[in-house]
Amino acid sequence: MSASNFNLRNIAPEVMVLLKREAAKQKISINSLILQIIDKGLGTVHQKKRILFHDLDHLAGTWSMDDKKAFDENIKFFEKIDRELWL
Repeated sequence: MSASNFNLRNIAPEVMVLLKREAAKQKISINSLILQIIDKGLGTVHQKKRILFHDLDHLAGTWSMDDKKAFDENIKFFEKIDRELWL
């Protein structure tokens, strides 16, 4: 069975605040959070447990503005669309 979509209306403002807060805490979208809540509530939890890795933490925040500029300059090539491939 394929996935389905639907709109959820009339969410109480206080519930929306709690959903946003929890989604931000888990660093996931509100949609993902609602799917987790539905799965858990129905007893159909099948999502993989999220694994948090720390092996690159020592690199966070180490780039200077010059490093960023050099990186941005070096990846500009990947932003160019080769129109001949899409015709």
